[in-house]
Amino acid sequence: KPEELKGHEYYFTFNTLASLTEQLKEGLKVVPIEINAKTIQISFKHHTPKLCKDITMAVSKAFIDFDVESQRKSSENILKFINSQLDSLSQELKISKDSLMVFQKKSDLPDPENVTTNITEQISELQDVLFEKENELSSLRIAHELLSSNPNSVDVYKLLPEMLGRGYESSLIQRIEELHELLDRKENLLYKVTETNGQVILLKKKIASKINVIQKSISVIENRLLMNIYALRDKISKLQAKLFSLPEKRMEYNRLKNIQDLNEKYFVLLTEKKVLYAISNAGYASSNRILEKAKIPDTPIEPDKKLVYGGFIFFGFLLGLGIMTLKYLTFNEINLLEDLETVLPEKASILGAVPLFRYKMEYSKLVVAEAPKSSLAEAMRKIRTNLSYIHPDYKTIAISSSISGEGKTFVALNLAGIIAMSGKKTILLDLDLRKPKVHLGIGVDNTVGMSSLIVGQTTIEDCVQSTQLENFDFITAGPVPPNPSELLLSQRFKNIVEDLKKIYDVVIIDNPPIGLVSDGVRILTESDIPIYIFKSHYSRRSFAARIKELFDVQKLTSLNVILNGVKMTKSGYGYGYGYGYGYGNYGGNGYLDDNNVFEEEEKKNKWYRKLLRFIFKKGDE
Repeated sequence: KPEELKGHEYYFTFNTLASLTEQLKEGLKVVPIEINAKTIQISFKHHTPKLCKDITMAVSKAFIDFDVESQRKSSENILKFINSQLDSLSQELKISKDSLMVFQKKSDLPDPENVTTNITEQISELQDVLFEKENELSSLRIAHELLSSNPNSVDVYKLLPEMLGRGYESSLIQRIEELHELLDRKENLLYKVTETNGQVILLKKKIASKINVIQKSISVIENRLLMNIYALRDKISKLQAKLFSLPEKRMEYNRLKNIQDLNEKYFVLLTEKKVLYAISNAGYASSNRILEKAKIPDTPIEPDKKLVYGGFIFFGFLLGLGIMTLKYLTFNEINLLEDLETVLPEKASILGAVPLFRYKMEYSKLVVAEAPKSSLAEAMRKIRTNLSYIHPDYKTIAISSSISGEGKTFVALNLAGIIAMSGKKTILLDLDLRKPKVHLGIGVDNTVGMSSLIVGQTTIEDCVQSTQLENFDFITAGPVPPNPSELLLSQRFKNIVEDLKKIYDVVIIDNPPIGLVSDGVRILTESDIPIYIFKSHYSRRSFAARIKELFDVQKLTSLNVILNGVKMTKSGYGYGYGYGYGYGNYGGNGYLDDNNVFEEEEKKNKWYRKLLRFIFKKGDE
C-alpha cells in the first residue's frame, strides 16, 4: 500500500551491460550433441522460465547473425584486395606485352626456347650424376677415416647401411661384414680372456689384414670416382659456356617472355577469384539452422529429486562400504574372547570375561560391594571359581596389563572384593607407584603406603586400611618415589609380602603396566597366580606379543588372561572360557537385580535404540 511506503528509504542499482552479462553467463550452457552432424545444444538455467526461453533464442539468432556478418566482411575485404591488385597488374601486363612486341620487331628473332631447353636439361642431368658420385666419394672417405681409427664392431656395423645402394656395394659389403664378424668375435672373447691370449692376438692380426685389404679397395674405388667427377665437371662447364654463348637477344627474349607469362597467369587467377567472391557475397546465406526452438517447461528441471536422493543413497552406500573396508583392513583390536584365543600363546589360559560397566565414574570403584547381585559380580564369582582350579592353595595374585586404561585396577579391586566376600581374608597392594589409583577408587588419602613401607618409614599396621567389606583390607601406593623400580626389586619388599601372607589368606598385587615398564615382571613370575588384563575394543592384538615375550624371555611358567569391558547382549555373553565354565544372562537386561542402579544406567544408554525402532516402524506404516 502507498501509505506503508512512506517514511522508508529505498535504493536501487543500475546494472552495467558487463555486470549483467557476467551474472547471466553462469546459467548459459552450450554443448555439442553430435560432432559429425555439427549440432549443438544451447540451454539456459534461471528462476524465470520466460527469461530462459528469450535468452536461448537470442543467443541462437545472434550466433547466426554473427556468422553471416563475419562471412560478408571477409568477402568484402578480399574483393577490395583483388581489385587493387588487378589495377596494378593490368598496367604491368600491358607494359610486358608491348616490350616483347617491340623487341621481336627490332631483333627479328624467332622462338629460341628449344635450344635453351635442351642445354638446360643436359646440364641438370649431369649435375645429378655429379652429386651422386660426390656422395659416393664422401661415403668412401668416411669409411676410410673410421677404419684408420681402430674401430669396434658397432662402428663397423654402422658402415653397412652407408654402403647400400652404391655402385661399389658388391665389392665392399662382403669384406666389411667379414671385418664386423672378426671384431665381434674379438670383443666377445675379451669378456673371457685378456689381451695377451693367443686367440685374441690371432684375431687382431686377421682384423689388421682385413682392414688393410678394405683400405686398398677403398683407395682404388676413390681414384676411379675422382676421375669420373673431374670428367663430369668438365662436361658441365662446356655446356654452361655454350649456354652463355647464346646471343644476348635470345636471353632478352626469354626474360621478356617470362615476365609476360607471369603477369597473364596472375591476372587470370585474380579475375576468376573476383567473380567467385562477388557471386558468394551477393547470395550468401548462413548454413546454421535452428532445429528446435526453445520451449518453456511445465515443471522445473532442477533439482531432480530422484537423482538427488539416489545420489545420496549411492554415495552413502559407497561411504559406508569404504568405512567398513577401512576398518576391516586396519582392524587391530581385541573385542571377543575368540580374538584372544587366536593371538595368545598356547601356555596362556583364559580365566573369563568382565562385562562392560556402563555407569560413569571418574576412577575405578568397588562395584561388587554396592551391587553384589549384578552381572559384574557374577562374572567375578566365575573368575574366583576358576582361580581355585588353577591353584587350589593360592596365596598371591599379581595383576598387570600392557598399558594404562585397560581396567587393571578395576579388576583388582572387584576381584579382591569378591574373594573377601567368600570368607577369605584378603588384602590389596597398590604397586603402581608411578600412577597410583587404588586410593582414588576407595576414596582415601595416600599419605602413607607401599613406598613408605618399603623404605622403612612406617609399619604394616600403620599402612593397612579397611574397606566397607568384611575381610577386605588394602595398602595404597604411598607417595611417588624417585626410584620405584629399585623399591619393587628390593629384599625388603619380598619380606613385606611374606609377612602379609602370614596375616591374610590372599594377597592381591596391583602391578604397574608391564608393557610400559618392567617393574612388575618379577612379581608376576613369583606370584601363585599371575593375571594379565586385556580390554575389549581398547587393547591391540600386538599386545599379545608381550605375553609371548614373558614366556620366552622371562621364563614365566603360566599366565592367566581376563578380558575386561565385554559388551553384553540380550542373550548374555554367549562365550565359553576358562575351564569350560561359562555364564549367561541373569536377569531381563543383563543384571541379576532388576532394581539396581546399573540396570537403570543400561536403560538410559539404550534410548537411541528405541528411537531407531520407532523411526523404522513409522516408515513401514
